[in-house]
Amino acid sequence: MARNQKSYDNEFKAQAVKLAQEIGGHKAANELGILKGTMYTWIKAFKEGRPSANEAVHSPKAALSDVRI
Repeated sequence: MARNQKSYDNEFKAQAVKLAQEIGGHKAANELGILKGTMYTWIKAFKEGRPSANEAVHSPKAALSDVRI
């Protein structure tokens, strides 16, 4: 049986990380209806300079300079 797995674009993830920066990861995950583990995976990915948690490609740090967690 296949799992119903949602897919989020990088823009949504970036906005979610920014929201987490403002109100905290736990509260942001609850407000967006995503798993807390997913939120913290995205936060970690953005900290490491990856626009997506499942991509190994690094983006320029300047593009993420306003994302501080």
